[in-house]
Amino acid sequence: MGYYLKGTLKGALCSDCIEPLQGLVLKAYALAPGRDVAALAVARTKDTFEGVADADRDAKAGRLLAEATIDANGNYTLDFSKAPNYKGEAVELDLYCATVPRRKNQEKLPPPMQFTLTVVQPMWREIRDDRIAAWDYTIPYRIWCGIRGRFGAWVICGQVRHCETQSPIGGVRVRAFDVDWLQDDALGDGVTDGTGHFRIDYMASDFTPTIFPWLNLEWTGGPDLYFKVETLGGVPLLAEPPSRGRDSDRENAGPCFCVDLCTGEQPPVTEPLPVFTRLGGYPYVGGIQSAVPGSGLTVGDNRAFYSTVRLNGILSKTLSGQPMEYRFEYRETAADGTLPGPWIPVATTQFAATMLGEVERFAPDFPGDENPIKTHPMVADPGTPVAGPGNAAIVDGWIQVPQFSDYNAPNGYFVPNGNMLNVITPALVPQPALNMINVIAGESSTAHGAALAQNRHISLRMKVRVVGQPATEVAAGTCFHVAIENTVYNNVHKGGSWAPVDLPDQLCACSVDSLQLRAGGCAGLNAALDVLFTAAHPNLGAVGVRMNGPGGPYGFGMPAPLDPADQFGQAINGAPPPGGGWTFNALDDCAYIVKLTAHLLLTTGDSSPLPVQDEIAFCKK
Repeated sequence: MGYYLKGTLKGALCSDCIEPLQGLVLKAYALAPGRDVAALAVARTKDTFEGVADADRDAKAGRLLAEATIDANGNYTLDFSKAPNYKGEAVELDLYCATVPRRKNQEKLPPPMQFTLTVVQPMWREIRDDRIAAWDYTIPYRIWCGIRGRFGAWVICGQVRHCETQSPIGGVRVRAFDVDWLQDDALGDGVTDGTGHFRIDYMASDFTPTIFPWLNLEWTGGPDLYFKVETLGGVPLLAEPPSRGRDSDRENAGPCFCVDLCTGEQPPVTEPLPVFTRLGGYPYVGGIQSAVPGSGLTVGDNRAFYSTVRLNGILSKTLSGQPMEYRFEYRETAADGTLPGPWIPVATTQFAATMLGEVERFAPDFPGDENPIKTHPMVADPGTPVAGPGNAAIVDGWIQVPQFSDYNAPNGYFVPNGNMLNVITPALVPQPALNMINVIAGESSTAHGAALAQNRHISLRMKVRVVGQPATEVAAGTCFHVAIENTVYNNVHKGGSWAPVDLPDQLCACSVDSLQLRAGGCAGLNAALDVLFTAAHPNLGAVGVRMNGPGGPYGFGMPAPLDPADQFGQAINGAPPPGGGWTFNALDDCAYIVKLTAHLLLTTGDSSPLPVQDEIAFCKK
């Protein structure tokens, strides 16, 4: 049995600006003898946070139980399997910092630093053969910004709004400056996202030097800040005077500075903002249980997504008036949407050709042509990534939106239809095939060693940017949680003992047979009919058996399943409706067909699979 402590670690820069502690190392130590475990475990983390001197760090090295590097989303997993004597007791958690996230460069780093966070008594829960616990924490901004300052890594977080409407302004560039005696220091710039938020990272060395090495007029500890806001094309929207940096709320800014900016000018709008909103016909807000924690299934009919899914929304040609490109990213999550992994770009091998819209041209073939407007599709096809009259360019996974905008020109006018990507979900999260070899009707699908299939769970998001300009990259719609199921079932027994065959590549396990036919195969039945069935799938809908023949159809009752995903056993003759109350002996001597039907709660977003069936035939004599 293994012990795994999982969670997220982040640092606060402002109340609405939180960063994952990517690249830092979380260390778990056994407690030193004699410490009050109960008191330490209930103490507030902000009261237990303290620096660890180098000598103390070396002294406690012998008590190290586990360590983990924090990923890009702040996630970590402490695996205690290499500490054989660990039995789930309280641990002391330290944070080891060789640098800090998004430091502008890694030159002239100070010596590594270590800090004690807290003592945690994990609340373990058993999952299969392991014990899992969770601990999440965000370091308060006063502490975290102090640590960043020790590494010379300074940051500005803020938001740009319209002064009158207070609506956020996305897709504009914010430049930060420090007022200096002889010349102002340009500290850096950032582009606002769809909520108007931006971030600028810079170094202490960006504002301390002057043009004279022997003269440093930054008498105070931080820069005196003022800002300029402009469109990505360089059109000014806000230009604060340098004197603004001498005001009390801007003077001597600390390692983390939070600012709200407003401008009376709105960037010129020539197109709607691009946004990903749907998987097929399902809006992920309202149509899918995509809020965390949720099932990730569709609302109302509880379907998981499978096969190739059409991602769509509003697709515009430009971003802030310049040619736009986009791509999708995904990450795996837990079954309830928590514990997300790192974002991974959807590769060209993971999506299929997608019709983005149509190109129209005014091109009459002759005077008086009744069809003067000609159209043809515009496709984003990984197999043809070079731009052409009917193909969008795909460069490093980024799809460049065609810019054709003149219906009188040879290239015509491109009209987007909202389709963005036909994503091949089995390629995103491959699921192992299940082997139903030797499983016969009436048995559980797991009777011969196969496992029950489980839905996989992912997040999806769209990223957009000005073509070839990474600094302009912003998120444009995120589905935080969606369930995916693409398990293939092999060697599924079909035809019972009447016409037996084992089939590959089935959507589910679905088999029917008769106990009497097992004895004779094609023998006629004259005394009884006992129908056996097996149907298994993690998103199994209605399962039913019926019989066609003279006087039919005839219904069967279904036993209450122990597991809705794995239904098996013997159907009940004569259950209404239809055909209620029938008995085998009352049937006419003739041929009959017994059919098992299993409905699957799956969707591509646009269509659902047909019910899966199996059948047997017999003659009553």
